This record gives sequence, structure tokens and C-alpha cells, in this order.
Amino acid sequence: MKHRIYAILCLLVSAAYGVTQDLPAHLQTMKTSYAASGSILALDRHTLVIEPNMPGPICSLPRNEGGKTSWSYFAFPLASITVPLAAVDESLISEDIVFTDPGATKAYKPGDVGDTTMVVVMGVPGKQFHTLMYDREKLAHLGPGVHNSSAYGQAPDDVEAFGLTFADHAAARAFVDALKNAVVVAKEQARLQTDGR
Repeated sequence: MKHRIYAILCLLVSAAYGVTQDLPAHLQTMKTSYAASGSILALDRHTLVIEPNMPGPICSLPRNEGGKTSWSYFAFPLASITVPLAAVDESLISEDIVFTDPGATKAYKPGDVGDTTMVVVMGVPGKQFHTLMYDREKLAHLGPGVHNSSAYGQAPDDVEAFGLTFADHAAARAFVDALKNAVVVAKEQARLQTDGR
């Protein structure tokens, strides 16, 4: 009986150790795949700060409704997003191929494929992400050089979801897979820590 209990304890410890080892690899994959679109910093093992390149593109998404094309537009004026991994709903991370060329809506023909992948990340119910938003118009009118964040209207806001863009679809796919895996690992680590109390 003692040997069985010891074996179970060893399995639990090794499982927790394996979970801990996986997380840095997932975080590194996210950093690498997002490098062309912005940067990712780890505040701690379970919290990221994502800083998209500014200005972010305006994304146009075509929809075919009854043989006619309609368009949805998305803009994510985000300077930074603080992302506690346990606050992400990994089942609701979505991807869409979108157009960022302002003339795409006029030149579009059914079947045309967009130039950018838009990834939307949703929070679990009751959780929000702390962000720093900016005014796109103010930013567009600033000249070259370093500017104070107040010059482009940067201000804090809390959001239930946020969007990220990737010019490379393979990089977006790698990011999404790594994010989903990191969220699962972070939630499992939190559960193990709670159970161990």
C-alpha cells in the first residue's frame, strides 16, 4: 500500500513538473510568431503583456449574405494588453482572413483572399483584460520622432476581448496553438496549486 501511495505521489509530482516545463516553450513560440506584429513580455509565469505595433491596421472582413457581399470593419487601437492566461477562454479564440488594403472593398471579387490573419481572443465570463488604448486620429497626425503618450490620447480601458493581426497566416496559427496550450497549462498549474493547499 505504501509503495502504491508513493508511486501516485511521484506521478503527480512528475506531471506537475512536466506542465511547468511546457509553459516556457509555449510562451517562446508566442513571442517568436508575434515578433513581426509587436512584442510580448512575460510579467510572470502566468501573465503576458502584448504590445502591438502602432498603428494597428483597420481590418475589413467580407461576408456573403444572399449573394451580396457586406463588410465588417475592425480596428484595435491597442498600445498594450495585459493578459492573465487563466482569464482567456481558449475555446473562443477565433481566426479570420481579412483585408487591410483600404481599396480592397472596391476591388474585391468573391473568392479573393485577404492579406492578414486577425485573431480575436475572448476572456472567460466575468474577466476583463486591462489595456492601454490610443486615438488613431491623433496618432496619424503626429510627425516623426518620439511622442508623449498623451499626445496620441493613450488611456487605460478594460475589455472583454481583443484582436491581434498577423501578416503571415502560419505565424498566426502557431501563435493560436501556443496560446491555447499555454492557457491550458496555466489553468492546470493554478488548479494543482489550489488542490495542494
